[in-house]
Amino acid sequence: MQASRKNCRSATALLIAAGVLPSSIAYAKGPAPAPAPAAAAPAPAASPAPAASSPAADGARPAEGEAPAKSPGEQCSAAYERTQTEKLSGHYVAAAAAALECSQLQCNAAIVQECVRFYSALETETPTLVFSARKAEGGELTDVRVEMDGKVVAEQITGRPFATDPGPHNFVFIHPKRGLLRLSETARVGDKARVLEVTFADPNAKPAAQDSPAAPAQRGGVPVMTYVLGGVGVVALGSFVYFRVSGVNDYNSLNDSCSPECNPDDVDPIRKKFTYSYVSLGVGAASLVGAAAFYFAGRSSGGSTVQAGITPRSDGAMAAVKTTF
Repeated sequence: MQASRKNCRSATALLIAAGVLPSSIAYAKGPAPAPAPAAAAPAPAASPAPAASSPAADGARPAEGEAPAKSPGEQCSAAYERTQTEKLSGHYVAAAAAALECSQLQCNAAIVQECVRFYSALETETPTLVFSARKAEGGELTDVRVEMDGKVVAEQITGRPFATDPGPHNFVFIHPKRGLLRLSETARVGDKARVLEVTFADPNAKPAAQDSPAAPAQRGGVPVMTYVLGGVGVVALGSFVYFRVSGVNDYNSLNDSCSPECNPDDVDPIRKKFTYSYVSLGVGAASLVGAAAFYFAGRSSGGSTVQAGITPRSDGAMAAVKTTF
């Protein structure tokens, strides 16, 4: 043991002399705590640590290219302005939705009051429509899809009112078995629950093509006034013949028996018969002309009118017929 200790001491003295003892002692004692800062030396590598906290910061800051989120006050003001612009454009449904948005509690009290007033007025002015479909043979249809201006507004008819903007609209009612019907209507401001009804033809009914030619024949028929005036004309001409013949016979009889000193009481009836014959002739001629005028006016496609009248005169009567083509 003493010999080994001596050897160690001599070896240590040699190492000290060589200048390598401190490093060998450090090696023998293991890593010292002091070099710990050396392990932290790669601090630049840990510098990306702020990047780890960046997501939180990004959550509060909008991404590049996106508009910053509006505050509740800005949203209320935008909805209030949209209410007015949409109504001025005639978009009452969109204006009512904007008015409802800006009437919420988180908005300014003045804006809420104005928006509530706008919404109440729009509820009164916005027109509403109720769709209805019926069968030609009787009964209602509910499995009908309704399109307005090219957009589907109802998959089936429910009877509930549908709010729409005022103005003209084109509607299409589509039934899976009966085809489609088109309808053009104008929604007016203040219309409430206005019913738009269409009637679908019976798909099992026989085509009525044979009945269609009857309409032109009816338009080209003889007017009723033609028959009436024609009858009056015939009766009047018959009366003319009777009074004329009777008056001539009485005149010839008196001419042979008492002329020229006939009793005036016998002559007056003869004069009246001649007067009646002239009146009958005028009435008969005017009636026949009027009947012809009504007949041709009825067959004309234009707006023709016929006026007939009889005016009494001291020496008989005057008949007149006026026709406008």
